[in-house]
Amino acid sequence: MNCAVCGKGLTFNELGLNVKYHPGEERLCADCLAVRLNVPRARLDEKIEEFRRAGCKLFAGE
Repeated sequence: MNCAVCGKGLTFNELGLNVKYHPGEERLCADCLAVRLNVPRARLDEKIEEFRRAGCKLFAGE
């Protein structure tokens, strides 16, 4: 699956971010999602770690 904006291939974690923050059919990479949500990309990376530590199965350990 590719980002609907830039065409980059999506990672498992990026798909998880879309489920959490951008539901619907349009899927975005973390960079494009950060722009859409008006947050720094680093904040999305922090949220991935928070969700992972909480045991959310939408995010893979890396």
